[in-house]
Amino acid sequence: MPEHSDDSASEERAEEKLRQRPLQCRFHGNLAPWLARSGGSLAITTYTSGKLVLVGSVGKKLTIHTQKFARPMGMARNGNRLAIAIREQILTFRIDDSEGFTLDRTYNTGKVNAHDVAFGRRGIYFANTRFNCLARVSDRKQFVQCWLPPFISTMVAQDRCHLNGLGMQSGQPTMMTAFCETDERNDWRKEDRFTSGVLIDVICNEIVARNLCMPHSPRRYRGQWWLCNSGHGSLSQFDPASGECRETCSLPGFTRGLCFTGKHALVGLSKIRPEHILDAPPVRTRHGELMAGVALVNLLTGEQEGFLEFVEGGNEVFEVTFLRGIKEPRLLQSTEN
Repeated sequence: MPEHSDDSASEERAEEKLRQRPLQCRFHGNLAPWLARSGGSLAITTYTSGKLVLVGSVGKKLTIHTQKFARPMGMARNGNRLAIAIREQILTFRIDDSEGFTLDRTYNTGKVNAHDVAFGRRGIYFANTRFNCLARVSDRKQFVQCWLPPFISTMVAQDRCHLNGLGMQSGQPTMMTAFCETDERNDWRKEDRFTSGVLIDVICNEIVARNLCMPHSPRRYRGQWWLCNSGHGSLSQFDPASGECRETCSLPGFTRGLCFTGKHALVGLSKIRPEHILDAPPVRTRHGELMAGVALVNLLTGEQEGFLEFVEGGNEVFEVTFLRGIKEPRLLQSTEN
């Protein structure tokens, strides 16, 4: 997740070097054979290295294509459309019969630091992190404000709580995650980020879970709510009766980016540098060496069955999307700002 800090210039230089390095991947466990027989493929965003990664298959052979974008983050699919949030824009692509992606629309959002993106009944929604609100894209202005968390007093261009994750149910924005319940500029950086994270019910306008560690990626699947308790390296399930988020699987990385297919979850993992704003001692204590890539988790057993590891050219994942019915995706056109 991109942040604005005093050392942002040095971070930009480091990211530029990373963007120039080709992505090298390694498959572990059951991920490669699982993907080859899944009938689908993976789309992965990695913003610090500025890449969209498309992982497909031809027979039993896996294919990996990468395309450069300006800090790609949130991503969502709806039928033959794919939306990706990049720096100051949200792009939509059309998927044709040959599994090619062609740029369709460009929405100029400005500097909103868009995180999660989702298709809904009234258009494309996104977590507007800089303005602390749920927003919707617009042809007439940069964005339409749809909702503010109950602890945010006004919409202002100050990241006050680090609102980041967006979960949908029946086409409606329903759950969001934030790092804390603060209402002053950058106060989320000053809070104990390891215990102040929250899950917020947008419909009821109330906090339904607390004491999370830098949470991301709330998702509804098979009648249950799931999320990444990122600082613990966890995939967790939310129990509305108790208000608790119960861990399903512990993974060796900062968990962020989540999708489901069948009995499996695909979870993005990131390496976080020590002393970075997102550095998470809880996950370092549990796993020591962190990894970057995508984990394949069996929801029935809670076991990690496979892993796509970024060996070179990528240190983090923001979003992962399973492209059902698309075996070998190809990007035919892109916009790099």
